Amino acid sequence: MKHLAEAGGLSRACFLFAGCQAPWQSIPEGSSHLLPGVRVVPGGHCESSAIANALGYLGYELPECAVTGAGGALAFGFERSTFPFLSGRNGDMRERFFAAARIPWERSAEGIDRTEDAGWGRIADLLDRGLPVMLRVDMRYLPYLFGGKYGPAYASFGWHVIALFGIDRRDDKALVSDTALPGLRSIALRDLHKARTSGTKVFPPRGEFFWIGREAAGYRADWEELLTASLDTVCAYYRESSLEALSRYGRDLSELEQYSRNSYLLPGVLEYMAGNIEDFGTGGAAFRMLYRDFLARAAAELEAADPERAAGLGRAIAGLDEAIAEWHGLASAFRDLSGRIKGMGAEERAEEYRILRSLADGLHDKEKAFYNLLEASRLEA
Repeated sequence: MKHLAEAGGLSRACFLFAGCQAPWQSIPEGSSHLLPGVRVVPGGHCESSAIANALGYLGYELPECAVTGAGGALAFGFERSTFPFLSGRNGDMRERFFAAARIPWERSAEGIDRTEDAGWGRIADLLDRGLPVMLRVDMRYLPYLFGGKYGPAYASFGWHVIALFGIDRRDDKALVSDTALPGLRSIALRDLHKARTSGTKVFPPRGEFFWIGREAAGYRADWEELLTASLDTVCAYYRESSLEALSRYGRDLSELEQYSRNSYLLPGVLEYMAGNIEDFGTGGAAFRMLYRDFLARAAAELEAADPERAAGLGRAIAGLDEAIAEWHGLASAFRDLSGRIKGMGAEERAEEYRILRSLADGLHDKEKAFYNLLEASRLEA
């Protein structure tokens, strides 16, 4: 056993310090696997924008909002912790979108590539076939996001998705698209490998990758089918979990210091909660703005053939606009309080939390009204 342990230690040391073959070196040295003519459209959410850019490259005419919309991404969840996490989307958007759009796709076995080279050889083969590859990564290890360095530990998040459009073994670099960034970004393969195989506890990426099949001849998106799938999914989430979670959200905020107990962190906590609504790949207002775009596009696509259904969607959009305004207001309140809370006494902070509770209760009311309008539109179909 001692010899085995020593051998394992030597193996690790060999890889780290003696230049043993890195996993991506299963791709032939000096080879190039670059997709030509890539056009990147900046987006609002990491996974949906990666999918949308891959779809566009493959000839599918579907905007990002179709991915989040047909994927039924609209949902709500809240985790009481030191840095409370607000989720505005479901967990199976990708699967639901591809099913609704009838677009073929595949992913690495069981979502985790267990091969010795972490799937790099297969990824290069997919690029050689003209297929972009979506990679799940820990965003902390993407230097282009952090001024050329790795991000801080608190930035670790392993459910970030980027689209890979090229690998060049001549300089061991890769070209990727990433959410709102314009154009392709260059990243060293050693950094991209670290991002793909990070052991972060926050959704470890485990080397997962997936890809989309080429557009079939004559493919045309059926917006009525996309809409039907979307309304069924979103309304079910609202009925079964989102509205209940939203009904508790005001109380959750009023009890903030019961689960986020380090008062010196409160400015950062409040800013983080605002970011979860507006900035961290949500498209704004906790995915509600992306969903509004989807409803508006679906209404326009269906107006000529089904004006009554388009009108129902218009009413739902008006309700959603009111909810969006409430989301923006709550995020602004978080940010305003973040700048003022330092030095406040316990009673003063408690009063501020009561104000946040009132805003969140009003948000729940707007979300419930929107759900009722969306459900009415669904039942009219």
